[in-house]
Amino acid sequence: MCKVKDKKVIKVAFCVSYDWEMLHNSLPRVYPQADMICLGVDRNRRSWAGKKFDFDEAAFQDFVRGLDTEGKIDVYEDDFALPGLNSRENGNRHRQLMAGRMGKGGWHLQVDADEYFLDFKAFVDRLLEIHPDPSGNEKAVNVCANWIPVIKKVDGGYLYVDFGPRLPETVPIATNRPHYERARHNGHFNILTPCFIVHETWARSDDDLWFKINNWGHAAEELEAHDRRLSYYKLWQSLDRNNFQYIYNFHPATPKTWPGLQFGPGAHMQDFMAQLPTPYFPLSSLGLRIQNSRNAARIRSFIRRLRK
Repeated sequence: MCKVKDKKVIKVAFCVSYDWEMLHNSLPRVYPQADMICLGVDRNRRSWAGKKFDFDEAAFQDFVRGLDTEGKIDVYEDDFALPGLNSRENGNRHRQLMAGRMGKGGWHLQVDADEYFLDFKAFVDRLLEIHPDPSGNEKAVNVCANWIPVIKKVDGGYLYVDFGPRLPETVPIATNRPHYERARHNGHFNILTPCFIVHETWARSDDDLWFKINNWGHAAEELEAHDRRLSYYKLWQSLDRNNFQYIYNFHPATPKTWPGLQFGPGAHMQDFMAQLPTPYFPLSSLGLRIQNSRNAARIRSFIRRLRK
């Protein structure tokens, strides 16, 4: 069990699986500000869909030991791939078990191995402004960050989603009351922040992406049909530095979520992030306060019902 300071306010969990090596980019970015870190890995080295995956045990243990200079990391092994559940249900259960492992209270964060905060300290500062030490009995909220989805490594750099002047794709990262219904989504009120995460979601080798498409949580939903997975995979294979500008609205579940692509230079992911322009966040301080107001949310919901 990890050794952490008595006050555990920032609790960060990672679902560890076949892509664990991406932790090299994600885990060091959160380590300094985290009070407690849980790495949940299936004891049988199976994906949520029940498929066995290769796992370099020695390299993983060496990485954790080398990084964990303050004794914050708990490597939690359990059966996270029950045969009676689909991949989405196993993913939800995996996250819930890690939250239970870290205990009630504090801010519970779920960060995936392929998610790299551009400024994790700024996100933590936002959490502490909302509540410096949640007990777990407060009104439930999620706190969201904005994704910069990276789609493919191409000649000279990477293709990533360009949201233009609109709000980017957001994801609930932190909550004061962990309850995972659809990955990190639930019925809690969502608080938006201007913080960004580079999400290396599709920028993998051909084999690694095909394995991911067939084993991740979404495989039980929008990419359930094999023909659809294969078609989307072939579209991804065809992308290059010259034709990306002709691709629009291509998110596998809700196409308009990813309106278009942009090219960013970089020999590797760290190089790409170092050269990435400051992400555009379209809301002013006032606009963000209105967006995060429960009363304003009620009014927006009422107007939507009237329109229907």
